[in-house]
Amino acid sequence: MASRKADWSKRTANKTAGTTVSVADVVTMPTTPDVVWNRLENVPLVASCLPGLDPATLVAVGPNAFSARMTNTVMGISAHWDLSATINPEPDLRVLNVVLKGDDSRLNMKLDGIAVVHVRPDDTGRALLDYTANLRVDGSMAAMGGPVIRSILGDAIAQFVAVVGGQDRVRRSLFARLRERAADWWARVTRKTRTSMATKGTP
Repeated sequence: MASRKADWSKRTANKTAGTTVSVADVVTMPTTPDVVWNRLENVPLVASCLPGLDPATLVAVGPNAFSARMTNTVMGISAHWDLSATINPEPDLRVLNVVLKGDDSRLNMKLDGIAVVHVRPDDTGRALLDYTANLRVDGSMAAMGGPVIRSILGDAIAQFVAVVGGQDRVRRSLFARLRERAADWWARVTRKTRTSMATKGTP
């Protein structure tokens, strides 16, 4: 665990002020470590787990490297990321390392993330996913604070766990659904305000 924190500290040492969120957990999977690891070694499958990623834009640029477009919306602010992902499986250790970098030049936003996933058996032979994940956002979305960004990271992890557990779909979290409703409401209010101002300005 110390090495993971050390690696993340090096990556963020020279960053400007922003929001950083870290999560860690151990999840029991309803299948064996062999099955889970076989899915984790499917690098395109892992890459497709990112919430908001447009599957049509997912392109392999190397053996374990991908580029894609990803959209996240928080309280009316939509970030359209030019995303690069490096996903490196270590079969001998059954460890998966994920590095993300994203850029939204329109909003002048940056995304920097790293995750480490370790597959191991529990006492009954079922698979345990032991993971740590860190996500940093600089720019407009960072102002929304840690809780909202944590929910985005949580949705990504939920999707990831569902896919490697063999589920085709994962039910969105309550917070994610509420966040979308709030964003829709804010968009309607903003649109109504702009329309009203335009009407008043018409001679």
